[in-house]
Amino acid sequence: MRMSRVLTPYFHSLSALRTASWLPSLKAASVLWRDYAHLNSVRTQRAVDRAGNPLPWYTYPAIEFLQQLDFSEKTVFEYGSGMSTLFWAARAARVVSVEDDEQWFGQVQSMAPPNVELMFEPDLSKFADTIRRRSERYDVIVVDGPARGRTRLKCSHAAVDHLHDGGLVILDNSDWLPESSQLLRDSGLLEVDMTGFAPICGHVQTTSLYFDRRFNLRPLRGRQPVPGIGSRDSNWERRLVPVSGPQVECGGEVYRGVGHDRAARFETPLGPLAVRIISYLGGDEVRAIAVLDVDRDRVLLSQHRPGDEQEIERIASLPFIRFQAFINGHALRRCQL
Repeated sequence: MRMSRVLTPYFHSLSALRTASWLPSLKAASVLWRDYAHLNSVRTQRAVDRAGNPLPWYTYPAIEFLQQLDFSEKTVFEYGSGMSTLFWAARAARVVSVEDDEQWFGQVQSMAPPNVELMFEPDLSKFADTIRRRSERYDVIVVDGPARGRTRLKCSHAAVDHLHDGGLVILDNSDWLPESSQLLRDSGLLEVDMTGFAPICGHVQTTSLYFDRRFNLRPLRGRQPVPGIGSRDSNWERRLVPVSGPQVECGGEVYRGVGHDRAARFETPLGPLAVRIISYLGGDEVRAIAVLDVDRDRVLLSQHRPGDEQEIERIASLPFIRFQAFINGHALRRCQL
């Protein structure tokens, strides 16, 4: 009896594998291994993207958010150097980074471009104060590097004092650093936690972003957020290109290129219902049909295909009970009659 309890979940798993239900999980694993290049990061023990470009050792959600913003005129201070230094050097005007490991410092120094200044500080009692060696404030301050001796808590203290108005503090492994997180939050910064997988690691962790309330970096590509790695690239709010022909507005929405425009009236148990059934040019430049409730200024249905005059006449000639069933049963209905 005890053995059957142990084996039952195993047999259930085998049964599930005989169906198509496992395909989304396989696709998700493929996105992580291949598209995020997690497998290559594990193999090389370097945080890189699919093209081999350096990535910071933050969580993937944090990386994708940061990649959307324009840091080209900003300065960055890093506690802890590495692939993140190269990542920031490619995006920011200047990067100052401090490292406590001499061998790793030499490796990073050999790869660093001219806009990077590297400091070596092996004494952790002085590590946090390296940012105080000059009277300068930074747009981005990254608290990473050594955590022993409560070093990141000390770095968080210093970060608050040297952050530009409108700046950003990044605390990596924040889920393991509750005091540091509270200190940054209590200083008045707005905390956003980015939890997920990270390069190289096999576990989920958190990178937290702490925003000054005047933070207002512009999107790098004009659109934010952009579709992430492995996402389905779509736009449900695509700007419509003006076309010739009349337009109809209902419920705050504009229907362009209106062709056939048919008024219809239905007698309902609650009184008469006046509608307009129109053929219009959809966002995909294909004709569709919308059914508009005239009296309530609301859309009953849109994007119905085919968008031709014959289909409009068919809808207009339905008795109310069938019209009601048509609207209520439609996958694209806006409300229920």
